[in-house]
Amino acid sequence: MSNWSPSDSNVTPAGIWRPERVEVPRRRAPGDAHLLRLRLRDRPGSLAAITSRLAMHGVDVLRLEVLGREGGFAVDDLLVSGAGLGAALAEFGPEVTVLAERRGVDLVDPGLAMAEACCALTAAGNERETYRQLLAAALGLVFAEAGFVSLRQGYGVLRPMASTVSELPALDDQQASLLCSALWSGDCLTADGRVPWVPSSYRDLLPEGTVAVVPGGAKPFFVLALIRDDNAPFVTSELDRLAALLEVAVGTLALHGVADSSLGERPDQRSISSPRR
Repeated sequence: MSNWSPSDSNVTPAGIWRPERVEVPRRRAPGDAHLLRLRLRDRPGSLAAITSRLAMHGVDVLRLEVLGREGGFAVDDLLVSGAGLGAALAEFGPEVTVLAERRGVDLVDPGLAMAEACCALTAAGNERETYRQLLAAALGLVFAEAGFVSLRQGYGVLRPMASTVSELPALDDQQASLLCSALWSGDCLTADGRVPWVPSSYRDLLPEGTVAVVPGGAKPFFVLALIRDDNAPFVTSELDRLAALLEVAVGTLALHGVADSSLGERPDQRSISSPRR
């Protein structure tokens, strides 16, 4: 996982594309449940101390997932329910960081969620439907409030193919942006949404929270972007799951005649497109 910090530019190619519209799925948690994402010391007893503190305030832990361990810390997701949650959080010590608190967001089994996402993606009947299903499936795997999928085409633009907002402009694929950085590097990238990670023509339509960008293809030719409305970070395990989902998308696109090339072209179209610079 890499972080990115750009210089701003408001210049975009002319024209508004109408990508496939995708509604953000609502994974409603039971009752008054909240999803907590916590960062705590990775040592015996740390998680037990958290759950004990929650229990003291009448907060029940409904589900739990360990998202990852890195640098002596662990990141855990807990689905919790109870009126004393606010008081319990106030008593957490300095070694516990609340990365996210989301009311009504469910914590689903990651294996089942990935299976459901892959099933929906491989059932897509054509290229455009594949991009739409990819975005919908990605939003079902990790929590986010907005997203889009853009395709790098051979005439110098990134074309939005699916999006949670109605209209997005085409972007210059040579212009500095988090999207282009991910396409050229092949790496999953994250950024604070308050920095100019894309031109203002996009930022004005999207939330201002944390951004994750994941490229697709052995030579990346399309890119998925997910945006949160707060500063909850995307963690490595989430990016890994999204990258795996994009690999499934590449295979599905191949079934519909889209080559895994640097430009995302069909084999019979390569001769009319500009070469990758």
